[in-house]
Amino acid sequence: MKKALTFFSLVVMVSYYIYSYQSWLGQDYFRVIFFDVGQGDSALIVTPRGQTILIDGGPDNKVLRELGLIMPFWQHQIDFLILTHQHDDHLFGLAELSRRYIIKVFLNNKIDYQKPIADYLQESLAEDRTKIITAEAGMIFKLDSGCSLSVLEAAKSAKLLENDYSIVASFDCLGRKVLLTGDAGIAIEKNLTTSGLDDQVDILKVSHHGSASANSLAFLELIKPKVAVISVGKDNNYNHPAPIIIDRLKTLSVDIYRTDESGTLEFLANNKIIKLIKRGK
Repeated sequence: MKKALTFFSLVVMVSYYIYSYQSWLGQDYFRVIFFDVGQGDSALIVTPRGQTILIDGGPDNKVLRELGLIMPFWQHQIDFLILTHQHDDHLFGLAELSRRYIIKVFLNNKIDYQKPIADYLQESLAEDRTKIITAEAGMIFKLDSGCSLSVLEAAKSAKLLENDYSIVASFDCLGRKVLLTGDAGIAIEKNLTTSGLDDQVDILKVSHHGSASANSLAFLELIKPKVAVISVGKDNNYNHPAPIIIDRLKTLSVDIYRTDESGTLEFLANNKIIKLIKRGK
């Protein structure tokens, strides 16, 4: 009986994905998945030809389960790993992940927090001969299908506000832009506005879990996101997301999605459409 139920569940799942993707057959598209890792950040981008970019690892090992649900069981390589900054809710899941996956390129801001887990991660990556790159604003990494990953902001030295160490990156693909902000605050947003960021953003990873210390009205008006994703834990102690940020996004008619309400969120996108596949809780 259990085997029959398992087989039936597998058939339903495969049928669902075939139905979901059928309108995309013959077309290029990319995937961006925002993992439900509780009060933390972790997201995966998969290019049209299958290159993988993992941004942050969340506060614990939930990211491993989420990756296991998304990536084929035989795939144990991540092409790019970005650690936006070394706060625990972005860093901790990467330690165990580095033992189970081969990381080809690791992009970080090289700020030394003197954390044992960060040292462990670096040692693990060194054993795998991972290419370790210190992020600098202006870096552009060319990917398949004409896609690219650009570093817009990266701390050059320690600052008062640790969230402003965050790497801010843009993934541009098939006429779409995904903006990945880490926990960057209003000061970094001002830098971005003065450095020429004026393109409309299709999918925004809302900074710092929807905190009012970021996501200024001026910045949101500039980038005009179509979709905003808030990676946040249910009933968290920080009262994230701040009601004022939700109000701002609603005022700008942005579609808002939250991992605490919807679980892991997967989007398919190309130059014609952005399609949400709600994997849910």
